[in-house]
Amino acid sequence: MRRYIKYFILVSFFVQKAFAQDPHFSQYFSSPLSLNPAFTGYYDGEHRLSTNFRNQWVGAGDPFTTASVSFDTRVMREKLQKSLLGIGVMVMTDKTASGSYNSNYLALSTAYHQSLDEEGFQHLAVGFQASSGTRALDLNRISFNDQFASRGFDLSLTNNENFVTRRANYTDFNFGLMYNYLKDRNRFYLGTSFYHVTQPKMSFLGNDPYTLPSRMTVHGGGSFMVGMQGELFMSAQYMVQGTSKNQVIGVAYGYSPTEYNDENVIYFGAFYRHKDAVYPYIGYLFHEFQFGLSYDINTTNIQVSNKRNKSLELSFIYHFFDPNTERRVMPWY
Repeated sequence: MRRYIKYFILVSFFVQKAFAQDPHFSQYFSSPLSLNPAFTGYYDGEHRLSTNFRNQWVGAGDPFTTASVSFDTRVMREKLQKSLLGIGVMVMTDKTASGSYNSNYLALSTAYHQSLDEEGFQHLAVGFQASSGTRALDLNRISFNDQFASRGFDLSLTNNENFVTRRANYTDFNFGLMYNYLKDRNRFYLGTSFYHVTQPKMSFLGNDPYTLPSRMTVHGGGSFMVGMQGELFMSAQYMVQGTSKNQVIGVAYGYSPTEYNDENVIYFGAFYRHKDAVYPYIGYLFHEFQFGLSYDINTTNIQVSNKRNKSLELSFIYHFFDPNTERRVMPWY
């Protein structure tokens, strides 16, 4: 019986956490359209395909599973010359408490990057994103107080909750700004984004509407060459949504076996998420393919109570490079 009570408490905690904030990735630099719409179209090559998969807190019963896929491209290249105009699409799905609470998103993005100099080393970008979301409860996977019997929770019993729907739909709007400086292999960037501008309302209980809180992010960093075969990356972000805050700082080193080679690069890095986790990162770029792997080691009470509570995340980016243009891979945002 203790096992059922413990599971009920965990489910309640995870669902409340899911309502409080959006799903996010440790490898936020590999999911640009979920971080800032102003990243749309800012890359080397003709197109970009990005995917992320995250399995969070696996030792606590697989409570969070998140996956995203995004694709963006540029338009009006010849007319805009040094400036850029990008369009893109992103889909994301998030399952909480082994599928008890599910969220799905579809977003369309566009961004304009205005060149600030004749050479095109500096850009100031503004991005916009319209999204449609669905959040759903699977009541067959959730236990309530009124379903507790002598032998534990009995899901065949009535839960006596006033659910008017199991699915809540909403539309939303996001925007972002970003400054980029890139000359040779030296780069600096600073951006901010604002998600859920309209703060849409949703409700599973007819008399208790829930307002989705806005999410504000400030992020920045830079990179520079270390010798002729290495490159050092620095990245940081601050995110706040409702009462939840997320502060991350990290560094990574990219090494190529040959000098100035952007087609075969190995990445090693480490990140720290304030009052939450530390996680190493390894990545590999081979021609157009870029892979990333990170492993969160939780430092909160969740980790103390269960040493197996870890989070695994995989990322994959495919760069559609143009062989007739200069290639400068920019994998960090």
